[in-house]
Amino acid sequence: MMMKKGFLLKQILWISALIFMFGCGSEEQFEQTASGLEYKFHIKNDSARPVQLYDIVEVRMNYGTHDSVLFASGNQTIPFQIDPIYEGDLLEGIMLMHLGDSATFVIDTEDFFVKMMQSPQIPDYADGEDKLYFDLKVVNIITETPAVKARRLEATERKLAEEKTIADYVEENNITVAPTESGLYFIPITEGNGSKVKNGDAVKVHYTGSLLDGTVYYSSFDRGMPITFVAGSGEMLAGWEEAILMMKPGGKARWIVPSSLAYGSYEREGVKAYSPLIFDVELIEIVD
Repeated sequence: MMMKKGFLLKQILWISALIFMFGCGSEEQFEQTASGLEYKFHIKNDSARPVQLYDIVEVRMNYGTHDSVLFASGNQTIPFQIDPIYEGDLLEGIMLMHLGDSATFVIDTEDFFVKMMQSPQIPDYADGEDKLYFDLKVVNIITETPAVKARRLEATERKLAEEKTIADYVEENNITVAPTESGLYFIPITEGNGSKVKNGDAVKVHYTGSLLDGTVYYSSFDRGMPITFVAGSGEMLAGWEEAILMMKPGGKARWIVPSSLAYGSYEREGVKAYSPLIFDVELIEIVD
């Protein structure tokens, strides 16, 4: 499925053992890094193993607004690799921590969802909130293994080569349409009928997702299970949110989607980090 909210939220690892303390104190209780990241430690073990760049860190976490919990991991711990995405992000905050530490970090809402989670917009459940508060506890720290390092370096190579990879594909397949400003290629096959999809429309689609080499990693056609989603809701990949607005009911198209509009640095089954993707899409209907 292309719905990524649940998929990506599970990649980012969160804690439950702490009770939200954000509403209990003033902003003056928080310290600030040079990048502007606000933080407050509840438990700090300076003598314990520190978190370092590229470590695999297992955490528990809650996050929410100043007065509401939006996510709680319970007792579950999830591993993720420390490789900050932008200055002042949550991963930068975790690099301040040691094994056993617990802390609260204040993160800009739009930066978190758009830059870190790679959502096209802030989800409805967090809309209107300028800041999110993350209560986090470091449960385990694992040094990057040679195999994990090799995978990370391979991903970096794909990222650096992606622009040329897409350009080569476009040239080899005689694609003449120009990309959109975001870098997406929309190749119409069948125009369809009626009006184009608008934000807020519920749509039913069939699609096949594949890599540029033709490897199919998912097909709703093969499963006989079309998907339904609301355009503009932020529940889909950014490339989907953009391209679906170019389609009419009954229309078919091929989309070439750069990784920045797809899964980016995240991996999913059959898709490596920084992989541009191809989607062959049929818009079955706009659902009343």
